[in-house]
Amino acid sequence: MTRVLKVCSSAVTASFRYPHIMIGKLPTFEMPPPATIYGHLCGVLGKWFDPDGLEFAYTFTHKGIGEDLELGQMIEFASGRADKHLGGLPKNVEGSLNPQRRQFLLKPSLTLYLRGPEDLLGRLKAAFSSPVFSYVLGRSQDLATCHSADWIELLPTERAFFSHTLLPWSLRPMVLPGRPVYMPKTINYRRLREPVFERYLELNNRPLRVFGEDREEDILERGAFKKLWADQTDVKTFFNRELPRGVWFHPLEGMGET
Repeated sequence: MTRVLKVCSSAVTASFRYPHIMIGKLPTFEMPPPATIYGHLCGVLGKWFDPDGLEFAYTFTHKGIGEDLELGQMIEFASGRADKHLGGLPKNVEGSLNPQRRQFLLKPSLTLYLRGPEDLLGRLKAAFSSPVFSYVLGRSQDLATCHSADWIELLPTERAFFSHTLLPWSLRPMVLPGRPVYMPKTINYRRLREPVFERYLELNNRPLRVFGEDREEDILERGAFKKLWADQTDVKTFFNRELPRGVWFHPLEGMGET
């Protein structure tokens, strides 16, 4: 068994914008990138922290993708000359409106699993009950609700299902469902928020089922699936066989190096 912190949250909307797109239509990832998970935890604790040894896994769902129109304020340096509209004061900056279409996820729900040092997990558990900053999923206006933060035991198993989650890209040759996604695994705040990307395998509605038998439905080889961690409180039935939800952990990285 392994003891983990399980956190259940939901919101009305969430948006996880592609880092390099600043104008035009702003698409959203359908799942929070690993860098967002670190920022989420920093907001709960109220400070940057060293996540050494901390791992995360999650299940993330939403009710659909919408689109909204936003107005961005584009600020530029002005001439610095006296402006009669400012009473003769120098005009140092000027701005213009930039309408943009932004995608958002409707009614997202996040089940986050955290595994790592007991003292850090204990501080996070307490912080989820009373977060330092506003509790959000994604951007600052995407206010969320933390419904629970409890200790649970994950059990080792050879049988599980995975859905609405991220798996490491190294599993791509071994599994049938899933699609590639290129996400920021960390944001280097010491280098003007430079994103560092990693490729992952994103599982949505179609589950990946591991029955622990010679004949498998969704995997081509069992090598990486001989020992899995499963949440036995979440069980689904496939072909009259019950499978617990599999939980695949990823290392959490911090704010980047100098």
